[in-house]
Amino acid sequence: MLAVFYLTYSLVLFSVISILYTFMLWGKRYSVKFSMKRIWKLGIEEMNRLINGDSIDRMHFAIVVGLLLSIAFALLGPVLPYIWPLLYLMLALSVPVIFGLLPALAWRLQLLRKSEGLNRKLGGSDKMIAGSKKLQVVLIVVISFTIAQLVVEWFSGFDWLANILDATKNMFIAIYYAKPSINLIKNFDRPVSKVKAPFELKKIQSGEVDASQVKMGVDKVNEFGGEVLASCDSCVEIGACEAACPATATGRILSPRVLVRKVSVLKEESQDTNPFSVISDDEVWSCTTCGACVYSCPVGVDHLGVIYSLRRTMVEKNRLDQKKSSLLMNLMQSGNSMGMSNYGRNSWIKEEFGISEAREGRPFEYLLWVGCMASFDDRSRESVRSLLKILKSAGMIDRFAFLGEEETCCGDPARRLGEEGTFQNYALTNIEIFKKYNVKKLVVLCAHGYNSFSNDYPAIDPYAGEIKVYHESQLIEELLNRGKIKLKKTDEDVVVHDPCYLARYNGVVEPQRMVISSIANLKEPKLHGERTFCCGAGGANYWYDVPEEKRISHERLDQLSATGAKVTVTLCPFCNAMLNDASNVKTNGSMKVIDISQLVEEHLEGS
Repeated sequence: MLAVFYLTYSLVLFSVISILYTFMLWGKRYSVKFSMKRIWKLGIEEMNRLINGDSIDRMHFAIVVGLLLSIAFALLGPVLPYIWPLLYLMLALSVPVIFGLLPALAWRLQLLRKSEGLNRKLGGSDKMIAGSKKLQVVLIVVISFTIAQLVVEWFSGFDWLANILDATKNMFIAIYYAKPSINLIKNFDRPVSKVKAPFELKKIQSGEVDASQVKMGVDKVNEFGGEVLASCDSCVEIGACEAACPATATGRILSPRVLVRKVSVLKEESQDTNPFSVISDDEVWSCTTCGACVYSCPVGVDHLGVIYSLRRTMVEKNRLDQKKSSLLMNLMQSGNSMGMSNYGRNSWIKEEFGISEAREGRPFEYLLWVGCMASFDDRSRESVRSLLKILKSAGMIDRFAFLGEEETCCGDPARRLGEEGTFQNYALTNIEIFKKYNVKKLVVLCAHGYNSFSNDYPAIDPYAGEIKVYHESQLIEELLNRGKIKLKKTDEDVVVHDPCYLARYNGVVEPQRMVISSIANLKEPKLHGERTFCCGAGGANYWYDVPEEKRISHERLDQLSATGAKVTVTLCPFCNAMLNDASNVKTNGSMKVIDISQLVEEHLEGS
């Protein structure tokens, strides 16, 4: 038996060397430099996912730990019997790992059963469906072998069997999971908010770049670019993106998993093929760009990079229905997404609160960016009114200014729809206005504006990165901490809805909770904070419709209502509008939906 053990042990060594070789091979191809610092950062990220994540994250963590533990058992096999404290420690650790792997295996089997129907519904080719099954079966085998090996390790005399299980599993890892692992190491800290622009408008305007040479979208698979294609090739059908996607959950014609697999399979067949030969328009428009797919993917796939490229193609070729065309027309002609005249924009702010417009020359510390929705929608305007009343109560109203007719759109709807030129034009214009008035602090009520000013604008002009951008919740938290305002506490139950562009894109989750907890009993829906569920307005979806079995806003309202709270607090006028409409339809308005500034204003001491 000793000879059998060392023969199988040699197989283990060969399989581990194979893993290391394929890792180095793909690392070189993807220009990934391995360092202990980066591996350590990835380890911290994985621990954060375990602590703060959902059941899928915990299953993924169990798989990773199980794989590492099983390899350690095999490699240390010849010496473990002589280091019994380490042996017992590893055996003890294997117990919770096995119990973590069992639900992971059950979930994989369930996904395998369901996936073929969804693949066919979304127009997957026979090759794509066969490849999908293969990848899912491989993962099931890897998990099964890992469980079996960890169980066998408890029994003496079966080391050879454990070695065979480990060597077989390791070869699957070398063949199928080296590339995804390298993609993760390279991209695990890539912000969800990152958008790769196809051109720089200011270089075109200055003549540095010939506009005729600019390629907006993609007519061929290879035009996605190496980074996006490598990302698509890294998909191994884990399905975390699909489980997190609001479009998939509500029966829209979209699965982020299927989308990137279509691109990957198509690339294997011919890089000159038009991606729209396998991807429908409804798939592309069904995305709300909430980023849940990218955020939840355990191997760092960038699904949004595919979506944006396809949308730019459709805009470039004018494959737009009337509602999408109207949005772009509004942005180009009216200076805002609502299609309203900018004449006298927000003049009521000066009339009611005495705040000066920036152009009047009075010194100011903060510039209030009202936003399109709050400028022209009466319901959203009440949020601005409440915020101004809070500022007045805090004695800060004279430190503010607003732009009036000079304020236009931040450009977010254009970029998310796929009209990059219009977005960049707005960004450059607004940045010049900020420079003209020497803006250093900017206060916004809209999560989309917050993300644009915080992430998109600095990529266009470094000056924008010097501006301190406050979301209203952050400013209110600051006022509360400094004792500028005091709030009355109630026994009311309140649930908060986190906007995707505030929480997931920018990690702003604590200020609103601190403020709301100072007023009421905070209730949390299952999906909250950075793992929030979309309201359905993102990705310019507010302005158009796609086929769906259930409205995303209705699904989100059901999740919020399940907490038992009768008041939902929002932090974005678009979320407010979507959830208010859902409440009126589903609950006849019994679920009260208000902005955080409105909740605070209602509970100001002395009001």
